[in-house]
Amino acid sequence: MGLPVVLDVALGLMFVYMALGLIASEAQEIVGTLLQWRAEHLKYSIEQLLAGGQSTDARAARVLADSLYASPMVRDLNYEAQGVIARSARGVLHGVGLIYRLVSRTRNVFGAQTSGPSYIPSEAFATTLLETLQLEGLQKSVVETRLKRLLQERIMLPLGDTLHTLRAAIGDGALLDVELRNLEASLERIFLDYRAGRTDLAQIADRVMAELDHFTDQGAQILPESYGATQAFVRRLGYLRSQIASGMDASEGLVRQLQPTLKELLTLLTHSSDRSSGELASLRQSLEGKLPVQLQESLTLLAERVSSKAQGADNQLRLFQTELEQWYDRGMDRASGVYRRNSKIVAILLGVTIAALVNADTFYMANRLTVDQAVRNSVLQSIDQVSLESMVSPSSDSGPINTESLSQDLQSLGDAVQTTLSDYSLPIGRSPKLLATQAVLEADWPLPIPRHWLGWLVTGVAVSMGSSFWFDALKRVMSVRSSGVKPSSNQSS
Repeated sequence: MGLPVVLDVALGLMFVYMALGLIASEAQEIVGTLLQWRAEHLKYSIEQLLAGGQSTDARAARVLADSLYASPMVRDLNYEAQGVIARSARGVLHGVGLIYRLVSRTRNVFGAQTSGPSYIPSEAFATTLLETLQLEGLQKSVVETRLKRLLQERIMLPLGDTLHTLRAAIGDGALLDVELRNLEASLERIFLDYRAGRTDLAQIADRVMAELDHFTDQGAQILPESYGATQAFVRRLGYLRSQIASGMDASEGLVRQLQPTLKELLTLLTHSSDRSSGELASLRQSLEGKLPVQLQESLTLLAERVSSKAQGADNQLRLFQTELEQWYDRGMDRASGVYRRNSKIVAILLGVTIAALVNADTFYMANRLTVDQAVRNSVLQSIDQVSLESMVSPSSDSGPINTESLSQDLQSLGDAVQTTLSDYSLPIGRSPKLLATQAVLEADWPLPIPRHWLGWLVTGVAVSMGSSFWFDALKRVMSVRSSGVKPSSNQSS
């Protein structure tokens, strides 16, 4: 058998593999969309990420993942099919799945929902997780508690003691009474403004220090400068101011005292305390059973990384969200590798199934293409006539199809099967003549396994490589075949 015949046989087999690969890839995408393979794998992967691979935390991770999927930001990413055929097919599959879960006592991976998104961006995941943990609300609650304690215990109470000593020394029980009440009212307005969200923490610090400076100036104007108690009062106010600022810039020092770090917030979430406020206790109760131990450790490590990067505490939540997005992306990269391996196994099984259905026996096809020149010429003529580009869908190997166009894809699949198996003279099918010829070739087969079974297996493995792979290989072989060997020219002298 010469090289041209080998190339022709290779072309014929590649053409069959490419045609069946197109059918298999479209069928896999349609069935996978209907059965929610990609969406279920994503949900399982997120549960594994939250549990850190620990089976002991599987239940807590599942509960947390269900709450993430119930959030509007993630729920809105689930676009179910709208066509009549797609909705009917999915309804039947949901019913079958429900019966299967009842019999096998397995859970619905989507919880109370019937489906889920097949892709969740890292930003949506990180934002939803932060909203579930309520770190921003917890941060505001802690700041409010610290601010109130600062105003009452570290400002008003020391000032009251200082004024009491000054009044006893001067003998005036109403000294600076109006100014003190005005200061208390101003500090109360500052607290209420922060609680209502009308001002941020940096502005709060500036306003508190400004009110203290204003009260100090008022005292210096009212009290006699030469009096010893006045000087002691002014020194006491200066010391109080420096204590609040913690030896730093006044506003920056106050912000650092009021603003909790991420590690402190996570500690408040995960460690109980008898002095917990009602809001914090309510938050812990809402998160009870939702925080796997491994997730707590991962979040703590991310928080420490943020603390080393952040210059100030005010942007830690933003950096923490970025770290969460990167952590999620790394986890999904590993999950994508697992999904591709699983998809390869499914592709092989689907390829073998299609090969068995259409009786695409590689051994028989190779034999027929080798010994029967008429069949070989017919296949080569079909290859020359058909547009190869039109047989390879750009999206066939690139990702999931849109479920909204599922009915059109089903029609396209039917057309591809009919065109490939009917219009082209391929050595496949179940015609009586073909089956008889196949039986004759298997008469002397020495192995106990039927030869056509192994032929189907080889075809299935080849088909699982994808139509794009065989399209590229077919073009290369056709270029080699068309170039041929240049004839030698003999010039007579």
